[in-house]
Amino acid sequence: MLSVVNFVRLVKVAAWAVFLLVFPPIAFANGMYAATVLLAVLGLLLDVTALGELLPSSTQPKVRRGVVATMALLHISLLALSVVRLVSPRYGAWQRIAGTDEWNNAALVRPEHGPLLAVGHRDVLSLGKEGRFVPVPDIAGPVHVIGAGAHRAWFVDVEGQFAWGYDGASLEKVPLGWDASARMPEGAALDDAFFVVGSRGLVRVARDGHQSKVLDGTSITGVATDGSRVVAVGSNVFVSEDGGRHFKDRGPTGLQAPSVYAGGGSYYLVQGGIMSSRLFVSEADGRLEERKPPMRDIRVIAVDPHDGRRVWVGTWGEGIWRSEDAGRTFQDLELEGLEVQSLVVDFSTKDAWVAATNLATPSGVYHYGAR
Repeated sequence: MLSVVNFVRLVKVAAWAVFLLVFPPIAFANGMYAATVLLAVLGLLLDVTALGELLPSSTQPKVRRGVVATMALLHISLLALSVVRLVSPRYGAWQRIAGTDEWNNAALVRPEHGPLLAVGHRDVLSLGKEGRFVPVPDIAGPVHVIGAGAHRAWFVDVEGQFAWGYDGASLEKVPLGWDASARMPEGAALDDAFFVVGSRGLVRVARDGHQSKVLDGTSITGVATDGSRVVAVGSNVFVSEDGGRHFKDRGPTGLQAPSVYAGGGSYYLVQGGIMSSRLFVSEADGRLEERKPPMRDIRVIAVDPHDGRRVWVGTWGEGIWRSEDAGRTFQDLELEGLEVQSLVVDFSTKDAWVAATNLATPSGVYHYGAR
């Protein structure tokens, strides 16, 4: 009969085996190289200090030493591989064009017919023709990106007092008067209005500053725009065809806290998890269909505003992926080993820009040229 002492020992062995054998390889396979370094170091410490003692007392010394040596070799290998991937990410065709270490938020946004804009330390920066980011004057930062329409991008200051709309030539300032203690909202934008997901629902803010709650409730977790069409998601999908003034309930999503991305008559829902994601697509306003994600941890999606079948996906550590058929198949565009924080695509030229980083590589903006 199994004694209490032996049972406790067996439970400990099983728990540490899962930790030592399963978590580090999973983290490495998902491109989470910084997490793999930490797990491998912890695993190596346990290998040389406690693993031998956790094995049953009847284990032969030779077998005990073999188990410890095998586990130590596994963790040393993962540690070395992860350090190499952290120090030397696979950029492929991507070129680093700017560093963002001094910026407060590595966020990019671009109107379809406007300049590439980035949030800097206390500035909004515009990418000039010479390939350098220069501050946009008269925006008092720091600010938070809301989104962009066809010609105008929208930003909100972190105090929640003002919003700015910028089209590359002119700047508009809109008073808000929000609670400065509130967290920065999720949002989306058209040229003449923008939307924020707040604690009480979805709010529409017009260019003249008029604010209206267009969806009640706390279940809204994401919003995206597609021309004059607006899609909001949470426990249900809500679609507006009149610029976000009125919404129709399209039914439940069956997902918990999904994000939404829209373009070209289609929208994409992503439900994130621990080192996993689920991807759903509604083509041409049809029903939601699940697609197999190109990789396990989707961070951001860019959808062609004119053809919803064309989509780019940014991941954590597993690169950038492109689909021309609404997510049925994907092409690997590399940029592995970095967490993609922001993704902007010019679908007319196939140029793209991302803001990305990891713990060993300085954060930066990377450009993918058309080819």
